[in-house]
Amino acid sequence: MTESQLLAPFDEEVVRAVADANNVEYERLREAVADHQRTMRENPGVEDLVYEWRKQYDDPVLFRSAETFIVGLPPTVWEDYGSYLGLDDYVLAALSAVHQEQTIRTEDVDLTALAEGYVPLVVGREPTQRD
Repeated sequence: MTESQLLAPFDEEVVRAVADANNVEYERLREAVADHQRTMRENPGVEDLVYEWRKQYDDPVLFRSAETFIVGLPPTVWEDYGSYLGLDDYVLAALSAVHQEQTIRTEDVDLTALAEGYVPLVVGREPTQRD
């Protein structure tokens, strides 16, 4: 899986703008986005992960396409990923902000469906498991 494939759900301008706004080096943030996507694909896999989140969080899917899921999850999920990936707090905050900004810029997402206190997470679907 190439970095470009892992970054496909995100507009480059979103990653660059969030990096600038959060004083995080662009390449470091880009790497964190790719590492996060890779982690979801490898452990346990995108479809399994979204299935588990649906059961655990009362169907948090805000958007679904052949390429992408956008889900609303409690912030503790981000804390778990940050710990697993060994991210500094400022990089984790920027990573989460990339997902939030990308969600806002995705036209078909109904932001009113995002449960109070939850945050968005964008998940690139694996090519072999798309609808």
